[in-house]
Amino acid sequence: MKHSPLTINLSPLFALLLVAQISFAEEMPAGYYDGIEGLQDSILKGTLKTIIRNHTVIDYGDGSWEVFYYADQDSNGYCMDMYCDDWKKFGAPGSAVSGCNVEHSFAKSWWGGAKNDAYKDCYHLNPSNSTANSARSNYPLGIVTKLVKTSGSLKIGTQHHDSLNVDFNIWEPKDEYKGDFARAYFYMATCYGKDKYGAYDPTVCSAYQGWRLDNKDVGSRFAMQNDNYLEFQPWEQEVLIAWHRQDPVSVKEIKRADAVSNFQHNRNPFIDYPYLAEYIWGERAGEELNMANLMASFEDDFVPGVSNGWREGGEPPTPKPKYGVTWSVNGETALVDSIVENKKISALPATPVSCSTTSNTFMGWTNAPISGHTDEAPATLYTKIADFPVVTEDVTFYAVFAKRDTISQGAAPKETTFAFTTTVATVTQDDVTVTFAQAGGSNPPKYYDSGEAIRCYAKNTITIQAQSITSITFTFGSGDGSNEITADKGTFETPTWTGNADEIVFTIGGNSGHRKIAGMKVVYNGEQIQVTTSRYLTSCDATEDLENEQISVPNRKIMRDGQLLIIVGDQIYNILGIKLQ
Repeated sequence: MKHSPLTINLSPLFALLLVAQISFAEEMPAGYYDGIEGLQDSILKGTLKTIIRNHTVIDYGDGSWEVFYYADQDSNGYCMDMYCDDWKKFGAPGSAVSGCNVEHSFAKSWWGGAKNDAYKDCYHLNPSNSTANSARSNYPLGIVTKLVKTSGSLKIGTQHHDSLNVDFNIWEPKDEYKGDFARAYFYMATCYGKDKYGAYDPTVCSAYQGWRLDNKDVGSRFAMQNDNYLEFQPWEQEVLIAWHRQDPVSVKEIKRADAVSNFQHNRNPFIDYPYLAEYIWGERAGEELNMANLMASFEDDFVPGVSNGWREGGEPPTPKPKYGVTWSVNGETALVDSIVENKKISALPATPVSCSTTSNTFMGWTNAPISGHTDEAPATLYTKIADFPVVTEDVTFYAVFAKRDTISQGAAPKETTFAFTTTVATVTQDDVTVTFAQAGGSNPPKYYDSGEAIRCYAKNTITIQAQSITSITFTFGSGDGSNEITADKGTFETPTWTGNADEIVFTIGGNSGHRKIAGMKVVYNGEQIQVTTSRYLTSCDATEDLENEQISVPNRKIMRDGQLLIIVGDQIYNILGIKLQ
C-alpha cells in the first residue's frame, strides 16, 4: 500500500495505546542545555557533545526494532519508511517489519564499521526498505546531478568532487525528509566527532584517528574531513544546512526524537533547538550563542514544518564580509573562491601540472610571489589545508614549482695505508680513523709479534671512518685464521670491500678463532657526489627553459552573488537542486 508521509494523524486511541505501552516523550532534565549559553563554534559543538555523548546504548536489531515500534509507527500501524513509499505494518514490539532492515543513515563504514555506540544509535538508525538500503550503500547525502537509478523513494547518482577531481556516488531522499536526515547527520557529527579540545572520539573514531578517508569506495572520503570541528567537507556542509532550512522540524520528527530519547536518555539538540545548527555550520557561525533568541520545538509557539527555531524579535544575523581567494598558476588565474572572514580555507584546487614535464615539480602554494627564482624554498610554503592561514583579507596564493639541476662535486680519490705494529684501540691516519673493539667477543683485539698483526677474535669489530670511503683492502698476517668477516654495508669479498659510505663496521664471525689484521689500504673521497639543487619559481618563463602549461581545473562549481551553483553540462542548478538555467 502506498502512503503519503506528509501528514501524520495520531488518533486518541493510538495515543492512549502508546502511553499504555511506554512512557512516551521522556521529560527533559532541568537545565539540560544550560552549559552552552555564550559559547561559539568548536567550543559550542564540543560542549553539546559532552551533554549528549554518554547515553544508554540500545541493542542493535531487536532493540532497534522496539524503538522503531514507538518512534516510526503511524496512526494506522504502518512503519513510516523514509526510504520507500510502500509502507508495511508493524507486528509486535521488537519484531522486524517485513522487507525492511535497520539502516545506518550515517554509514557505519565511515568510522570503520566497529559495532560501537555509534553503530547502535537510534537517532541515525531508521527502518528501511531492504532494496533501497542496499542501493544507497555507504554513499554521502547530496544532490544528484547525474541520475543513475531510483530505488524506493531515493535517487541514486553521482556528483563531482572539486578538490579530488573525481565523480563520486551520492543518494538523495525525498524533499520532506531532507531536513530529517540533515539533523541526524548534525547529531552524529556532534555526538561522535571532535570534542571541544579538538580530539577525535576514542571509542568510535580511533581506528582512523577521525573519519575514514583512505578508501575511495567509502563515502566518508568525499563527505567528511578531519582537519577541524566542522567534520563535513564544505560541499556536504552546504547541502545539509540548506536542507535543514528547506525542511524544518516536523511533528513526525519531534515524535520520533521523543521516542528515541525515552530509550537512550539523551536528546538531538538540532531537533530541540533547530537554530543551533546555524551557530555551528550556518549564518551565525563565529557568534556567541544567545539562548534567548532560540525557540525550542517543544514550545507552544513553535509551528512544526514552518518554524526555524529563531524567536521573533531576536537580533538578526550580523553580515560577515567575504574575501576573495585567488589561486594563481604560472601567472594565470586558475580558480577564485569566496571565503567568509576569519574562516580557514577548506578546499584546494586540483594539483597543478609542472611548468615543464621533465625538470620541474609542484611544491605547494605561497602568498608571497617570487620574483624570477630563488635557491631557497619560500618561507611560507603551504602544502595541505591545515597549514593555510585564516583569511582576513583578499589574498592570492601562487603555485610554487622547483626547477631541478643535478651537479657533481667532490675531490680526486685519496688513499692511505695502515701497517699495524702494536696494540691499538683507535688510530687516525690522514683523514681515516680505524677502531678495534671487543664488542661481543670474549677477548679484546691484541697485537702479537707472531704474525706481526693485530689478532681480532670472534665477535670483535673493526670500524673504519672517513668521508666517502669507496674501497678497503685488508692485509692478513701469517698464520691467519679462517673466521668469516662481514661488513654492515657495501660488498665485501675477502680481502676487499667496495661501496660508498662514511663508516663501515666489520665483524669477525664464529664463536671461537681469530683473524690477523696486519694492515689495510683505504681509498676515500674518491667518488663524485651527485647533488641536486632547486630553483623555486612561481612564474615560468623562457629564461628558465620552461614551458607555459596551465592547471586543469574542472568547471563544475561557481560562486555567483555569494551563492554556490552547480554546473551540469550546459545547465546550472542551485544547492537545492533547482534548475536555474
